[in-house]
Amino acid sequence: MAGKTIVEFKNVVKIYGLGDGEQIAANHVNFTIDEGEFVVILGQSGAGKSTVLNMLGGMDTPTSGTVTIDGMEVSKMNDNELSDYRAKTIGFIFQFYNLLPSLTAYENVALTKNIVKDTLDPLELLRSVGLEEHKDKFPSQMSGGEQQRVSIARALAKNPKIVLGDEPTGALDSKTGVIVLELLQKMCKEQKKTVILVTHNADIAQCADKVIRMKNAKIKEIKINDNPVPVKEVAW
Repeated sequence: MAGKTIVEFKNVVKIYGLGDGEQIAANHVNFTIDEGEFVVILGQSGAGKSTVLNMLGGMDTPTSGTVTIDGMEVSKMNDNELSDYRAKTIGFIFQFYNLLPSLTAYENVALTKNIVKDTLDPLELLRSVGLEEHKDKFPSQMSGGEQQRVSIARALAKNPKIVLGDEPTGALDSKTGVIVLELLQKMCKEQKKTVILVTHNADIAQCADKVIRMKNAKIKEIKINDNPVPVKEVAW
């Protein structure tokens, strides 16, 4: 299951605002994630989990502490270095898909060729998420679950080491959510991708190798699942 450590948060603090308006969004956060792990960061709205995800993705930087990803100290990178890091190392899956409506499924996935050179084959990726026959459809012609699977294919097109998901099943019905989660769990096992999902859905945590539970901007608990439940066996 686990390999080398690929993510390390060390005493990470994130503060927004100044003076009376100061808000602590991450309060001395410490954890590690191994290569190939399926990790769920769990917590209610305002717990700090999205702040952690944004720092993982290089979209935000800590006020203090260090964020190290695959041996790179992301917390010390400048804007150009962060842009390069996001392009080459991270694949993002968003709750509301963020597909371009004027492009087909194939074109949405193929877009990554404009970002990195060594992209994976868009058609092969659509085939892997069960959407090869929908390659010429526009987002408006697809269901929510189909659009989310296109967004997963797009996230994988860069062949990233780490896939980040922000409530990736939040806008889906439970049946479609299972399909999406099975796909992500399979990626960890077969492709050794490190998948990190942020959610408030405790059911999803049963499927994870590691669960990082957050509350009030702090880590409340880190739990290792020695026997993660297959997604389809969870009582949704």
